[in-house]
Amino acid sequence: MVKKNKTFLRIQEFDKKIGLKKKLNLDKRDNVIISMLQQNPNVSQEEIGKKIKLSQPSVGARLKKLENKGILQSINGVNFRVVDLSLGLVQVNSTDTAAIISEFKDCPFFLNALITSGQHNLTLLFMATDLKRLEGIVNHHLRGNSKVKDVQLNIVISTAKDFVLPLNIDYENKDQLECNQDCEHCI
Repeated sequence: MVKKNKTFLRIQEFDKKIGLKKKLNLDKRDNVIISMLQQNPNVSQEEIGKKIKLSQPSVGARLKKLENKGILQSINGVNFRVVDLSLGLVQVNSTDTAAIISEFKDCPFFLNALITSGQHNLTLLFMATDLKRLEGIVNHHLRGNSKVKDVQLNIVISTAKDFVLPLNIDYENKDQLECNQDCEHCI
C-alpha cells in the first residue's frame, strides 16, 4: 500500500467541506501552491517545488496557468491595517447602479463597487485621508442625487486580517488630475 502525503490528505478533507477544488478545477498541487502563496506571497518557486515534488519550471508553468484562470492575482496597494487612512463603505439603494459607478471612475478616492442584493443594491468603497473627505464625497455625489433612493456611510474601524487596498491614482488621467476635489467641502 502506498503511503499518501499528509499535506495532500488534509487538502482532500478540506476540499470535501468547501468544494473549491471542483468549482475552480484545481488539483492537489494547485491547492498547496495557493496555500503557500497566501501564507507567504514571496515564497520561491523552488520552495514550492520541494513541497509538492515538482521542478521549478513545472511550478512556474502551474503558476502561469493559475494566473491565466484568474485564480492567482497580485494587488498592489496599501495595507489598511498599517496606514492611517479612513475607509468608507457606502451602501446605496439606486435606480441606476451603472450611472453611480460611472460617476466615480476618475475619483482618486474610489476603490471599488459591489452590486449587491438586499436593502441596498450597491456598495461603494472609498479611502481618504480623513473622515471629512469621505463625508464630503457622500454628501456631494450621493445625497440629493435623483438616482439614489437611500445612502448609508459606514466607517471601517479595523479589519480581522491584512486588507490591501488598491489605490486609484493615475497621474496620466487628465480627468483625475484636473478634479478640484470640492466634494470635501460639501458637508
